Amino acid sequence: MKLNPNFTPLQILNHKKELEELLAKELNQFPTDVFPMRIQEIIKACNESLNYPIDFTAASMLYAISVSIGNTYKAELMEGFQQNAVLYLAIVGRAGTTKSHPLSFALSPIDKRDSEAYLTYKKQLKEFQRVSKLNKKEREEEGISENDLVKPSWNQFLISDFTPEALAAVHDVNKRGLGVYVDELATWFNNFNRYNKGSEEQFWLSVWSGKPLRINRKTSEPINIPLPFVSVAGTIQPAVLNQLATNRTENGFIDRILFVFPEYLKKEYWSENQLSPEISKDWSKILETLLNIQQRFNETENPDPVILRLSPEAKELLFAWQRTNTDQANGSESDAERAICAKIEQYAIRFSLILQLLQYACSEGGKNQIEVEAVRGALRLAEHFKRTALRVQTMLANETPVDRLPADKRKLYEALPDEFSTAEGLAISESLEVPERTFKRFLNDKNLFEKTSRGKYQRKF
Repeated sequence: MKLNPNFTPLQILNHKKELEELLAKELNQFPTDVFPMRIQEIIKACNESLNYPIDFTAASMLYAISVSIGNTYKAELMEGFQQNAVLYLAIVGRAGTTKSHPLSFALSPIDKRDSEAYLTYKKQLKEFQRVSKLNKKEREEEGISENDLVKPSWNQFLISDFTPEALAAVHDVNKRGLGVYVDELATWFNNFNRYNKGSEEQFWLSVWSGKPLRINRKTSEPINIPLPFVSVAGTIQPAVLNQLATNRTENGFIDRILFVFPEYLKKEYWSENQLSPEISKDWSKILETLLNIQQRFNETENPDPVILRLSPEAKELLFAWQRTNTDQANGSESDAERAICAKIEQYAIRFSLILQLLQYACSEGGKNQIEVEAVRGALRLAEHFKRTALRVQTMLANETPVDRLPADKRKLYEALPDEFSTAEGLAISESLEVPERTFKRFLNDKNLFEKTSRGKYQRKF
């Protein structure tokens, strides 16, 4: 884009803005300007004072907002087509790139509320245990009836270590919704088949779609959750991404995950700067505004979300984008790209709901309908996450078994010639201080080596 020497100052400024937007799109920078100014200032302050990567902080705040909204609101695009604010978020970065701290910061107001609720629960439990030991006459003297004797429960928002049954039990107490926060996301999906092969993965597919949860077990009471709301967030290292993708591309599980994966991210030096207490206070006030929205319930004592519809202009903008997104899907030969385009459409509606309610929480908008500004921001988020998902899929598709090896074995593999004898291989492994037994077991991996004749091997990559 060449600069015209006859440009006016205003044209030069517009030209500069176009260049900046083009560069940001090329680098796929997180579009933080879709947020209200108060949120942008918090993200900037966390980056300048604590070296928190901008992408990680922005995405973590999106997740915290999602959990805070819960089942209070839904977006409706058309009759029968509604979306909640559930997000499945994976923060991707190598060790030392400050992945966990932004999540902890973003969730701190919710964590504080959980801690306060736990103290209340412990006091109520102590009183319940005291009253339970009283006889009938003693209860009557204290004015306590049998109907008053109800065992208390901890009404919590965040959960980290659980089985589907345990999660459902917690959700049955807090019907507004939950946030699953696992520091290492690999722990979450590696446990899918821990108890019942395949069933837990199906559980999470259903939760993302908001389908009713009905759990029946011999050892506990049945649980019915007609309107589940469970957002998920965690961190993961790039080398572990292939584990997430293994056997999870055909059922669409991986397409439900929003990857936060900035390019050229490096470990930073420690910072001696302190984050202003006013920044943390402001973030707490914003989340508290959302957390204080009262959950509506219907006659069956289940959540009855307020329905937000799109303004005519917002709806027109969203439909125009969907046509472009559909053309991209239809014109692609890649099954992965088509699947990503399909799921990102639902996320576009969810982002619209989140941004509209965030504008309300920041005193920059209402909560009666979804306006065009929220949709415009949502579409930029959708495009950002779509590009990131395509990058992750390309990376996984081009990965070989060698890429998945631990560093020491990858070094050994690359040191071996294309063709070698057992004796030659043993000599190389010995020079790299790899035990003979380990090397011979390594040779048996048919994904890496082909045995061409007795005592002769060939590398496959």
